[in-house]
Amino acid sequence: MAIPAFAYLSAPLRKRRDNGEPADSFVNAGPVKDFPIGEWRLVSLDLVRVNGWEKSNIRHALWVRRAGEGDQAITVLSPLCPHLGCPINWHAEQKHFVCPCHGGIFDATGHLRSGPPPRGMDPLDHEVRTGQLWVRWQDFKVGVAQREPVTV
Repeated sequence: MAIPAFAYLSAPLRKRRDNGEPADSFVNAGPVKDFPIGEWRLVSLDLVRVNGWEKSNIRHALWVRRAGEGDQAITVLSPLCPHLGCPINWHAEQKHFVCPCHGGIFDATGHLRSGPPPRGMDPLDHEVRTGQLWVRWQDFKVGVAQREPVTV
């Protein structure tokens, strides 16, 4: 009787998802073929965070661009400005990203061109598995020149 009770009480302490993957693992962002070559696409990513017995669904956006046919030709960027965390928008006609809060401008690859942000846009880890794009969401410290991952 003690073993099932212990397993029940300790289960939330094991950071796992319902599908058995660790809580910080990659999440499927969709088929690679759905991303047009040469275009930035804003994609939603649904995460499930487990904190003890509490589960929360979190939706993040991310920018994805496929430059060519190979798996290596994909770029994934966080849409959060490294200045203060405002959402960054893609302006296709000017071919650059803009942060509307304080006027930060980033080129088509996410590098800082002008404005107050201390660094370029933050890239996100990603993989291609059997034609699907898998992304690992990561929060980064804002307002600093060095890219510093943070746990939220």
